[in-house]
Amino acid sequence: MVIVNAPLRADLFREKAESLGLVYVSKVGMKLSFNAPNGDDKEKAAELKKLCKADPQLNTVYFQCTTA
Repeated sequence: MVIVNAPLRADLFREKAESLGLVYVSKVGMKLSFNAPNGDDKEKAAELKKLCKADPQLNTVYFQCTTA
């Protein structure tokens, strides 16, 4: 499971995650949870973080991409 912890712009983080093939599970507080269909959580978390850092709308927003 990939978890994105972001206080702002959850909609954009969700779009980015889904563009990588992650499946949205839930949102609890600031945490968005996604399932990686192939089970490569750490790789997908790193890829998502890189993708979000490259986006001009998200690169100034504080966020964390972790696995559970």
